[in-house]
Amino acid sequence: MRGIFLLLLVLAGCRYTFLPLDPGRPVQTPRVWVVGKALPDRAVLEVIRLERPGYLGIRIYREETLVRERAVFLEGPKVLEVDWPEEGYTRLVVLFEGEVLLQLDRGAPTLPNPEEPKDQRQG
Repeated sequence: MRGIFLLLLVLAGCRYTFLPLDPGRPVQTPRVWVVGKALPDRAVLEVIRLERPGYLGIRIYREETLVRERAVFLEGPKVLEVDWPEEGYTRLVVLFEGEVLLQLDRGAPTLPNPEEPKDQRQG
């Protein structure tokens, strides 16, 4: 009798015997879909899907310095063109309501020379 009870206890422990916790409803994030193409003189951005109207933020950086910032109010899908600044490594970041959607880079970043001693490097 004791052996059967022990066997049932072991078998019950091997099965899924509890209910999972309710995680609640998932947080709804804005469903915005933006694609872009980096051309030599400009960037072409295409907003394919926009669930609700809002501001699309465009920031352009040269190395780590913000050189241009712009906000465009969108009510639906649209194609935008953004001119690149002068030559050099440039990064374009596209945001919607503070969330980064897309980043385009042009050029190559300047990296420190690994053979140069740290005290002689600039910055």
